[in-house]
Amino acid sequence: MTTIFFTNTGFDRDANEDAVLAGGLYGGGALSMDAPMVATEPGAVLAVADGMGGGPGGAQAAAAVLEGLRRLPPAVSGADDTGRGLILENLYDTVGEYDRMALERPDLRGMGATVAGVWRLGDSALVFNCGDCRVYRQRRGLLEMLTRDHSRVYGLYLDGLIDFEDIRTHPQRHLITSAVQQGNPQVELFTRLVRLDPLDVFFICSDGVWESLDDDFLEECLAADSLEDGALILADSLVDANCGDNVSFLLHGPDDC
Repeated sequence: MTTIFFTNTGFDRDANEDAVLAGGLYGGGALSMDAPMVATEPGAVLAVADGMGGGPGGAQAAAAVLEGLRRLPPAVSGADDTGRGLILENLYDTVGEYDRMALERPDLRGMGATVAGVWRLGDSALVFNCGDCRVYRQRRGLLEMLTRDHSRVYGLYLDGLIDFEDIRTHPQRHLITSAVQQGNPQVELFTRLVRLDPLDVFFICSDGVWESLDDDFLEECLAADSLEDGALILADSLVDANCGDNVSFLLHGPDDC
């Protein structure tokens, strides 16, 4: 299995407030990768975090939430309930860390991040998200979004008021309804336990990615001959699209798709 990651400031951003967790922690500040990289020791948890745009300390918030997730154990019994509880406890601890940071630096009050990831646990994986970062799975040629956005627009979709594809361009798409945020002890977390297939390809991304590339194109990229080829096409397309947001993604799957 191979894990590949990419993070970039995007076209009109001066700083990167995204971060990716693939064993090491990458992102934040001035980091803007020219091309995807292969993770050498990815670890059990793969995740993308997006510091809340326009708020204080976005890069620090994204890094802190991933530092916490990196401490999750490589195995648990009862992954569905126990694993969900451990992730929630971890995110609450991160909120506490945000509170401590804000006491030392009042300019960080209100800092927060959205996050999505995959916690690989033997022959299963616990998929999770808080906010509008996403996890997709390509299984035998079929692309499926495994997470649910915590956003006002996604609620409109669930209510049947807009089509799914309309989420990408809706003027209120950035109004999220949950995040890991300083001063807010309530964390709305979506989790889903999935059985692993040897040919599964997981795609984890920040909102800047799925807003820029439609699902048909994602499906084509994830069906490439190799993860490296798919990752290169995705990264080049995101840069060429002149994205107005930071863009970050992780690909995890077999060497030959």
